[in-house]
Parts: sequence; structure tokens; C-alpha cells
Amino acid sequence: MNIAVIIPSYNSNSSLDELIDLINRENNLSIIVIDDGSKDPFRSTLENVEVLRNRQNRGKGFSLRKAFKHAEEQSFTHAVTLDADLQHNPKEIHLFIGASNKIDFVLGYRERDHSMPIHRKLSNIITTYIISSLTGNNILDSQCGFRRYNLKTVNSSSYKEDGFQFESEVLIRCVERNTSIEQIKIETIYDSNNKSYI
Repeated sequence: MNIAVIIPSYNSNSSLDELIDLINRENNLSIIVIDDGSKDPFRSTLENVEVLRNRQNRGKGFSLRKAFKHAEEQSFTHAVTLDADLQHNPKEIHLFIGASNKIDFVLGYRERDHSMPIHRKLSNIITTYIISSLTGNNILDSQCGFRRYNLKTVNSSSYKEDGFQFESEVLIRCVERNTSIEQIKIETIYDSNNKSYI
């Protein structure tokens, strides 16, 4: 299993630098940052960090698909994705790496506890129920972006969603009753200043 860490980023340079530093303290992994047309383009001089850039803002889904295809072309077999805003704990990457390489989708899920804003809790419950029904699987958190993808599997489908909806669409298009899935509990982290558009 050859794993890359993929981080989509839009105007998140300050938190992204910190995130990469935290990842490198815990792991020795290749990191692909996909800068989605940030006003101040992200740059890195670290040897294990490659930066792809969209000339204009295209959306999280577009950026992830671009990075997935690039990673597979670079001979990576799997990708761990996490957001640039420090709402995913990089110390938990090892949980995704430790899952069997036979698993197509390793999905992080969060407890819907008091730290999760009520509007996000409701949207999470509704969306997760719908996607569970459509896929025939008991998905625990359809909105969590902390995941591990089998690149061959995810790149084999066509998608329409360029925005955050892609993370739901990829489950609908790729996950069936017989799809191999593992779900891993992760820390629930929320930034009250981080606006949700779900």
C-alpha cells in the first residue's frame, strides 16, 4: 500500500502550515496539497510536500478529484484526506493507515456530542440517513472529510459535484452493499468561526 496524504485548501495558509508540521511530526508520508485558487498561493519548500494549484476557485470536489487522479498517476494506491482547517487531528492518521489495504473506503466518524453545533448535528443526521438508505450501508457520518480512499476505486467513477457535496456523491456512486468499508471513530473538533454551507 502506497499512501499519499491529500489536503484540499482554500485561503488556509496559516492553518495549513501548522497542519503539515503536525503531520510530519507523526508520520513519514508524501503530502499533496491542492490549493483551490487561494488569493495568496500556498507554497512549500519541504521535500515531501507537492502543491497542485487551481488557477481559480473550483470547489472541494473538483480539487479532490484532481488530486486523486494525480496521486494515482504518481503510483500511489491509496489516499488519506483531511481538511486544512485543523478540524481533523493528524495524530489519528495512523488509524486510517492501519486498516487493511483490502478496504476500499475507510471513513472517519465523529460523535454528535455537545461540541457539534445543533444545525450541523441535524444536517449530519439527515444527510447520513439518506446516504445510508441509498447505499444500503449503515454510514455513521457522511459529512466527515477524514477518509482513506482506494484510488483505483474512487477514480473509476464519474462525478458531477464540484463542491463539498462531492463527499456525499462519492459514497452514493461508489458504495454498494458489497463494498468493503471500515468506519473509524475520530475526535470531534469544531471551530465556532468556521461557517458550514451544508
